[in-house]
Parts: sequence; structure tokens; C-alpha cells
Amino acid sequence: MNDSKRRDRARRAKRTPMEGLRWWWNTRIRSLWTVRLPALINKRNSSAPTFAFKQSGTEIGDVRSEGITAILTVYKRGEYLSAQVDALKKQTIPPTEIWVWCNDSDVPLEDVSEIVDRVIVSNSNWKFWGRFAIANLVRTPYICLFDDDILPQPNWLKNCLDTYASGIDGILGGSGVLLPAEGGYSSKNKVGWNGHHFNEATRVDLVGHAWFFKKEHLKYIWQEQPMSWENGEDIHLSCMAWKHDGVGTYVPPHPADDESLWSCRPDFGKRVGRTSSATFKSAGHHNVRDEMVDTYRKAGWKIVADEITVE
Repeated sequence: MNDSKRRDRARRAKRTPMEGLRWWWNTRIRSLWTVRLPALINKRNSSAPTFAFKQSGTEIGDVRSEGITAILTVYKRGEYLSAQVDALKKQTIPPTEIWVWCNDSDVPLEDVSEIVDRVIVSNSNWKFWGRFAIANLVRTPYICLFDDDILPQPNWLKNCLDTYASGIDGILGGSGVLLPAEGGYSSKNKVGWNGHHFNEATRVDLVGHAWFFKKEHLKYIWQEQPMSWENGEDIHLSCMAWKHDGVGTYVPPHPADDESLWSCRPDFGKRVGRTSSATFKSAGHHNVRDEMVDTYRKAGWKIVADEITVE
């Protein structure tokens, strides 16, 4: 562009005195009454609740080369939160950070800001997906998530890291499900704290209750839209990991004679999980899961039973 064209464009861009006056009036005088004054009135009249945490989270920081971030969920059973935090801090390899995700809970939220690193409160019920969304902000290479009725035993996190060190690279969890070959969803054949207790890591179709995975594996849950947002995050994650990269799902060792490796203390999980607030007892829960499993299998998801049949 030559100099004359630049000068011509500059002249056209310059406001006339009348345009300048109008701009000054709208942004200085008019906005005082239409924007700032209503905002001030709303602020003075506001009765919205505030969250006054005793302690603020530290600066989130840069990506770390090592470490684990644990994410706990508060929904119906917040009274067990402090016990979960204590169990995580007593791990032989404790998490680098502990986060608490409050998913539109209708029970009082205990202020745990002094004993955890971050507390995130939502006024919307994101069901089972919110914690996986929050996990995208994690700065550590490993992530573990826990349902609110799970109390990990002291060597659980070490068990997961040892499983990776053994050469297994996949989605890990504490309660694995082997789906039936004939179709649909069934949790009758389980591996883990509430199922078969094997001395070695075991391939399963999906895991729940307590997940452990590399942050790079988190991408799989967002690879495609889930068939349903109602539930089935465990099905969706394992299916997408297998479908897009052939990444399997495993339950680390849960030997019968060493509960220190288990993902959950059995008396805690069975007792707390039986409460009336347990989501798996809600109407339509199994119907959605049946449909999700069948839909994904028709789309090409090969479950463990399929692979055994082929062999």
C-alpha cells in the first residue's frame, strides 16, 4: 500500500467532531446510568451466597514431569470426604495434589480447603462427567479419580504405578467388569476389590469406582460424544481408548492376602455404597448402560469375551 492510500485511509478512520461527541456521550455519560449505576444497585441488593474458604488454592503452576493428582467428588455423601482425604495422604506414594469437585451437592459442603489443594464448586449437576472435565486442568502426568464411597488402601497408588512399570499401558481401575458375550451390560463378573482377587493385573472391559490413568489417556473420553450423558462414563472411556488407539483397560493386582494393595477398604465400600443415594439404584440406570454397550459393540468395540472367542 502506497503512502497516499495510507493517508486516505487514516482520514476516513478519523472521527468527525460530531462522531467524537457521540462516542464520548455513549461511553462516558450514558454508560454511567445504564451500566455502572444498575451494577452498583445490584451489588448492594445482592443476597447471593458466597463461599468464604478458609484457605485459597496456590498458583496452579506449570506442567510437572512427575506426580499424581487425585480428584474426589462430593455429591450425596460429603460426610465421608475427610476420611478419603486422610486415606490419600497416608498412601505410601501420596498424591502431589488433592482436588475436591463439588457436583451441585444438596448436602452441606464441609470446608476442606485447609486439608486439600483445590476445591471446585459447581451449581450444575454434571453427573459423572464433570470430574473428567476438571481433570483437563491437572498439571501432573498421572490422574486418579474416586467415587465418594471409595476408601483406597495404603498401597493403591503405588500398585497402579507398579502396574505401569511392569509394561502395561492402559486405563486402570479398582473395580473391573467383564461384559457378557451375549450382549448388554452386566456387572456380575467383576475383578477388583468387590470381585475376583487376582495376584496379577487383569484385562477387563471397563473399570469404575477408582480410576488411575496417564493424563495423555484423558483425551479418549472426549474423542467422541457419548451415546448418553446420563451415565456410562466408565463404558465410554474404555471403549474410546480401545477404539481409537487400541488402549486396554486393566485392574491392578488385588491379592486376597494383601488388602493394602486394594483400591477400596471392603467394609467401607460395601457399607457406604448401599445407601439409598447410590446412583446405580436409580430408575433407568441399567437401561442406558445396556443400550450403550450394545451400541458401541455394534460400532466395532471388541470386548474381552469377543477376543477370547476368536482365539
